[in-house]
Amino acid sequence: MVRPVSADDHGLACLGVAGVGALAILALGTGPLGLTAAGAALALLTARIAWQDLTDFTIPDSATLALGLLGLAWRVAATVEAGESVSAELTLIALDGLLCGGALWVLREVYFRRRGHDGIGLGDVKLAAAGGLLVGTGGFAWCLFGASLFGILLLVGRRALATPGGTPEARLAFGAVLAPALALGWLVAAMPVG
Repeated sequence: MVRPVSADDHGLACLGVAGVGALAILALGTGPLGLTAAGAALALLTARIAWQDLTDFTIPDSATLALGLLGLAWRVAATVEAGESVSAELTLIALDGLLCGGALWVLREVYFRRRGHDGIGLGDVKLAAAGGLLVGTGGFAWCLFGASLFGILLLVGRRALATPGGTPEARLAFGAVLAPALALGWLVAAMPVG
């Protein structure tokens, strides 16, 4: 008898991907092999986040956690390779996660208080915190800007392509836009210069 795949199976798979990616980073470093391993793990996690958000407007906690753990492993490995203080970097990483997640949480609360309903989901807030771990506060600001701009273009395109008299979908699965922006932002920052 074949057992259907459950959400728990997907969660374990996401954490497994992050675990393998983190081990590869710690073993291979942040050079070309480590970059390839981390990039592959990040691509799988990004696809998982985007797929579920597009499907039902939710972002899986396990994939968000896995993305954060992958970012943590990458930044710690880069710190060790640079010969810098790991404890100082861990403090910065925690602050990045808090600031990025906090920024979206504040936007979520302001929107709710002004409109009376949620405009930003809690999954987006958690993804922002994980994004802070992955790309840092400065990188997150650029990723958020790019994702927001792309999201606006998507909504304008939907309206332009809507049938006369039809009502286009007003909601946007923002995690499906933000997760790829975070992956691209990480890749740009991680690529060796020169």
